Amino acid sequence: MDTTEAFAHVLLRFRQQKGLTHEALAERSGLHPTTLSLLERSKRQPSLTTIFLLADGLGIEPDKLIREVKKLRPKLRK
Repeated sequence: MDTTEAFAHVLLRFRQQKGLTHEALAERSGLHPTTLSLLERSKRQPSLTTIFLLADGLGIEPDKLIREVKKLRPKLRK
C-alpha cells in the first residue's frame, strides 16, 4: 500500500468512526465534498493544509492522521 492509499484508508476509517458523511466532514473541514471523495479513493494526495483542515474537521490532531498513515505504508527506500 503506497502513502496515498494509506491516507485514503485512514481518512475513511476516521470519518466512519466519527459517524460523519462526506458532506458533514467537508463542511466541518471547509473542503468540497468532491475533494474529500477524491482523497478517500486515492485519486488525490493531500497537501499539508488539507491534512490540518481534515484533522480539525475530525476533531483530532494532525499528527494522529500521519501516525496512522505511517503504520500502513511501506518503508520508503533511502
